Amino acid sequence: MYKKRINLLIIVTLLLVSTVLVAHGAQSYTAKINADKVFFRMKANTDCDYYAVLNKGTKVAVLGIKGDFYNVRYDGKKGYIMCKFVDLPSSSLKKLQKTEEIISNSKYAKAKNIRALGDAPGYVKYGDSGEDVEKLQRALQIKNCYSGIVDGKFGKMTREALETYQKKNKLKVTGKTNYETIMHIFGKVSETSIDDDPKMKGITRIGQIDVPNTSRKNNSGKHVTALQQALKIKGFYSYAIDGKYGDKTVETVKAFQKSSGLTVDGTAGNATIKKLFGKNAANYTVETEKLDWFNGGSTRIPKNAIFSIKDIRSGKVFSAKRWSGYNHLDAEPLNAKQTAIFKDAVGGTWSWDRRPILVKYNGRVYAASMNSMPHEDDTIPGNDYEGHFCIHFHNSKTHETNRIDSEHQNAVENAMRYSW
Repeated sequence: MYKKRINLLIIVTLLLVSTVLVAHGAQSYTAKINADKVFFRMKANTDCDYYAVLNKGTKVAVLGIKGDFYNVRYDGKKGYIMCKFVDLPSSSLKKLQKTEEIISNSKYAKAKNIRALGDAPGYVKYGDSGEDVEKLQRALQIKNCYSGIVDGKFGKMTREALETYQKKNKLKVTGKTNYETIMHIFGKVSETSIDDDPKMKGITRIGQIDVPNTSRKNNSGKHVTALQQALKIKGFYSYAIDGKYGDKTVETVKAFQKSSGLTVDGTAGNATIKKLFGKNAANYTVETEKLDWFNGGSTRIPKNAIFSIKDIRSGKVFSAKRWSGYNHLDAEPLNAKQTAIFKDAVGGTWSWDRRPILVKYNGRVYAASMNSMPHEDDTIPGNDYEGHFCIHFHNSKTHETNRIDSEHQNAVENAMRYSW
């Protein structure tokens, strides 16, 4: 009798296990790889090892979603492939979302209407993440275009939902947000007048705003806030003032530049600040930038370019010309007068000591380091400087060692604390 009970228990257990396996198997969805040389990874990240490299047209079984990756089964193994490389039918994707039973933790997930989402989001695109994406996802849910979860990750499903909305409303189908799309989805929520913006309280004219430093996309803080306030006074900026130089601010600056006959680049540079603030702009300073030498920085100041150098310790300014330089910039004082200012700035004696400096070229200011010792070749006759001197920027190297010089880099970091 005891053995019969044991056997019965074993049979029931096997039946339960087989039921679970069948149920699990029913949750897979057939999909195809849409590109060549796609990694079938062991984990849901791009830094891990991989099982295999798959080519376009390979079929896989999709089991679930983890961030930007699908959990898939292929050749008897379970692993991960980035969602963007997997073509999964929309109907299967919707079913997969339901079987995942993921509950959104976003504070916007339960918003009942567009106005409940607050300020309109900034411009976002595939691969972006954060609160702006959460707002967009919930808005698209409210508009019956998005059936996924509000997770703040702009993936394939969010892009398809946005494309559906754009097509449905006869907008340009881009799969990313722009002014037209944001205004269409969020309407008047996207606009904030002077009267109802708390950051404009008591401000009715440009003269009440402290003149900001120059700024550009991805900057943030008080200088961007001042820029937005001035643009709102001028009637160009209709959004809530947030002190963040995002796409909306770029677009507004471009509109102001175009109307003012300035170069339209979306950057609040010298000319833009002067035009916007008028005579009050005399006190503004230019933001100091970190120029990454081997990441596009080496061509920012081209050969034969003439630029200004401000020695931070002495405060003296002189002009120089770029002669050459691969690992760093090789320069020469422009003429004998500039050499005299240079020598006075460094204490009257040429030296290999590293000195923090600011380099100004084409209206932009970069943190840098220099020594003053004249050495090797020169190209400017009669400038009273027999040779050239070295200027280092972020991550530049010496020519002798082909290595980053820590003393120069320390001076560059020191220079970042100063403005022109």
